[in-house]
Amino acid sequence: MALALIAASIVKRKGLGQTRTAGVEQMLRTFFQDVLNDQLKNQDLYYEAFSGLQTADQVIADAACKLYVLFGKKPAASTVDAWLKGSDHATVAAANGDVVAKYLGAGGGGREHVLVFPNGLSLATGLTLGCHTTVNGNSKSLVADAVTGFAIIGAA
Repeated sequence: MALALIAASIVKRKGLGQTRTAGVEQMLRTFFQDVLNDQLKNQDLYYEAFSGLQTADQVIADAACKLYVLFGKKPAASTVDAWLKGSDHATVAAANGDVVAKYLGAGGGGREHVLVFPNGLSLATGLTLGCHTTVNGNSKSLVADAVTGFAIIGAA
C-alpha cells in the first residue's frame, strides 16, 4: 500500500500542535526548518497520531518508508515504566524493537520525548508501534502508562 503523503507544512502544523514542552518544540522546529528546507527540499511527508497501544499494536506504515520523527508522551498519572517500540514490520511490534524509547514511571508521568532522525531511518517493511512493560518483552502497558504521540515518516 502506498503512503498518502501530504505537504510538509501541514505535517509541521499538526506536529507542533501536539507538544507542550520547549525542548521538544525546538527540536521539531529545527527539524522542519533546517532539515526539510535545506536537506530534503520540503518533501511531502506522512503524519500519523497513535494511541491505544495498551490494547493493540498500531501500524503506522505497511510499506517501506523512512522514519523522521517519533514523539511520545506518558500519561500524567503514570507510575510504571513503559517502553515505546517501533518495529520494521508491517503488522506487529516486536518484543525487541528496532527503535526503543524508555518512559519512566514514578516521576515520569506527563513527560514528552522526541526522537529525530534527520536523514530518515530506513525501514524496509514498514513501521508498527507497541508499548510494553519491559525492554525485551511484549506484555502490553496498561492504559494508565501507555505512551501516546505521533510519527512522521516519508517515502523510502
